[in-house]
Amino acid sequence: MLRKSRNPSESSVFSKIYNFFVSISRHSRESLIDLACVTALIGYFLHFALPSLRGGFGADEPMNLYFYWHPGILRCLWANVCFWSNFYRPAGALYYLPLYDFFGLNPEPYRIVQVGIVAASIPIIYWLSRLLTTSRSVAFLGTIIVSYHADLANLVFRGSMIYDALCGLFYFTALAYYIHVREQRANLRSLQITVFLLLYIFALNAKEMAVTLPVIALIYEVLKWPGLDDWKLFVRQNSRSAIPPLVAGLLAAIYIYGKTHGSGPLVEAEVYRPQYSWHTFLESNAQFVNELRFHHGPIPVVALLLLWAGVFFYAFMRRDRTLLLMAFWVVLVPLPIAFLRPIRSGACLYLLLFGWAIIFAKVVSDLILLVLKYSTSLGQSVGFGATIGTVIGASVGHRPRGAAIGAAIGAAIAACAAKLAPRKFRACAMTLVILGIAIATQWENQRLGRAAGILEFGQRTVQAIERFRSLNLQPASGSNILLKSSFPFKNEWTPLFIASLVWNDHSLQIWLEGKNKLSQQQLTKVNYVILFTESEAKLLRSPESPQL
Repeated sequence: MLRKSRNPSESSVFSKIYNFFVSISRHSRESLIDLACVTALIGYFLHFALPSLRGGFGADEPMNLYFYWHPGILRCLWANVCFWSNFYRPAGALYYLPLYDFFGLNPEPYRIVQVGIVAASIPIIYWLSRLLTTSRSVAFLGTIIVSYHADLANLVFRGSMIYDALCGLFYFTALAYYIHVREQRANLRSLQITVFLLLYIFALNAKEMAVTLPVIALIYEVLKWPGLDDWKLFVRQNSRSAIPPLVAGLLAAIYIYGKTHGSGPLVEAEVYRPQYSWHTFLESNAQFVNELRFHHGPIPVVALLLLWAGVFFYAFMRRDRTLLLMAFWVVLVPLPIAFLRPIRSGACLYLLLFGWAIIFAKVVSDLILLVLKYSTSLGQSVGFGATIGTVIGASVGHRPRGAAIGAAIGAAIAACAAKLAPRKFRACAMTLVILGIAIATQWENQRLGRAAGILEFGQRTVQAIERFRSLNLQPASGSNILLKSSFPFKNEWTPLFIASLVWNDHSLQIWLEGKNKLSQQQLTKVNYVILFTESEAKLLRSPESPQL
């Protein structure tokens, strides 16, 4: 019997259906792997971050909360719209006020939300890393470094660092969203531009570090397209794609002008007044680099310049646009804090850490390929890998321990090179590096002991609040209250902040002895006098008992 031939059109239809389901299956498999990676990263982060739930309020948190409570929710919302005003980091109101309304001065919900915000940033950072590197292993290694750094523990353990956490969340989200659209070789449409700009405004409202985002996006555009030798053609072909970064740059310029020239600008405070000089810039960046590698003495300026030059040279030699973008990143992103004294540290380096993490992940990936390429014999490859591991470990971590971990991992990787197929070897080698990073982070976290100190200090503010609550007093509306405090707060105005927040009554007039200058007439109108010490809060006068 002759087999009946199939209609070519039917074959085409079946082929399309088959390819469609294969595509869905492949996409689903890739998505599941990415989901597993993100789950592992969040679990790794929570291992370090969950102890922060036992923390109290940082020394600055009563002040931060008071700054939003005093003007009220409507003014805070309007300040988020008028992002250029001198209102202090208005995005913080979106965090503090809802928590205060629902939970009062119970610190645990604040810590839960702060940890949740940082945890929510992890899949965004992983997504951004995947977009930039197109390598799952490189993205995973870079993200695990950013997700928790022992010298940046205050990002989750200190409540006043919520501004850095919020800024990081919106900064990374805005950039990831922008690059996601651009990697599809499509220009942002009007709605997409609006989303990008709104995310950027939220980042600005969280912290001043966000001003660098338009520059990073514009550099990404310049590096994305070839043909830079003909600038006229480049501008003509890509002018539309540059519109979102340029508009964001205009918003940043308005923001900077408002913050520096408005009434009561932020730069009037001594700690926010820049000291512009080449020496200040280099000294700050040297300190930034050393803190990220767990050293607290600045590296020589010459070494910093050589490091920057080496990163740019390596990026150009590799012709890698991501490395070039990160080379610009590590120089430009810290600009908002590079001219401030005292030199910033801790959570302030959250954005900067991303650039160095991606550079490190890229270098490690290339070195793994180098070990694979030149592993001619087991003995040679083990020695070669151990040497490379020692150098990297000593340069990026605490020197003795980092060198030991690096040597062990390098030797193990090189030993695997002679026994495994290339694909399996790369996976095994990257896994060993990731485990080494996790072990080193655990050791550094224990060595530095930042978390324990922050937790202990945070409880002092909670104890002060509880002592004030022990008065079991709710003054009559419109009362005048004088606080006499000898509690050794870092901020001498803290007793006033605590009293205002405990009573939650805007009609009360609260004065702090030694800080507010009162006339004799004002003193005669005082209804309540309260003594606030480290051991107790005591009512000295009230309308019911004029003289206690």
